[in-house]
Amino acid sequence: MEIIKTIKPGDDGSKRYHDKYGEQLCAVRYRRSPCKKTVYTTVEIIVAQREAYQKNQSKRIDTTHPPHTSEWVAVKVAYDEAELRAAVRRMGGRWSNRAKAWVVKRSMATRRNISHRIVEGLIDECLDIDI
Repeated sequence: MEIIKTIKPGDDGSKRYHDKYGEQLCAVRYRRSPCKKTVYTTVEIIVAQREAYQKNQSKRIDTTHPPHTSEWVAVKVAYDEAELRAAVRRMGGRWSNRAKAWVVKRSMATRRNISHRIVEGLIDECLDIDI
């Protein structure tokens, strides 16, 4: 559908929707159907709010409690260990070019008996991986 017009909260044409949805209202839009015979009025509202996660936030390890098995960790695998690299890739590992390490869940590293290859704290440098 083609957007004909977008109205911000507080502008003319948004008052009745602002009365209904209050501060949750983000926008009022008028859309035209593909056949151009119908015009639809839509509203964009906020349904949830949370603090945004930022990639550059440091992920500190709490040494007072055992590590969580669902947390991401960096694992070092040598280049000539092609079979092991393929196994890490199969378990969902992602290569961090920045840290030159594989990123996997701690539980997967433990299950595959490569937990001795985990480099604690190196995950903080894996900012090029979306985890």
